[in-house]
Amino acid sequence: MSGFSVERQPLHLQARVYDELERNAREAKADLRAAFDRDRNTLGNDEYGAELAKSMPDIERGIFDALKTHIEELERVASGLNVSARNYERADQPSTKRN
Repeated sequence: MSGFSVERQPLHLQARVYDELERNAREAKADLRAAFDRDRNTLGNDEYGAELAKSMPDIERGIFDALKTHIEELERVASGLNVSARNYERADQPSTKRN
């Protein structure tokens, strides 16, 4: 015995929470992409619109790079929680050594 115990079910439950957060972030990213694509050409024909149009590719790239990183991190945490729970489950199972 290791001197401590781990409740595996809460690890799986938290992994599902992170899975849901990831799904929500992916949906938000898709919605935002659609909004950028739809509204990209509505910046206006004045000097402010022209200047914003020049800056827009870098702005978009920054936003979508950050969202990509965020989504990957949510996925990594969910996966890690599930792996930890499975590892604890295996550790708690009796050994089945054969002679």
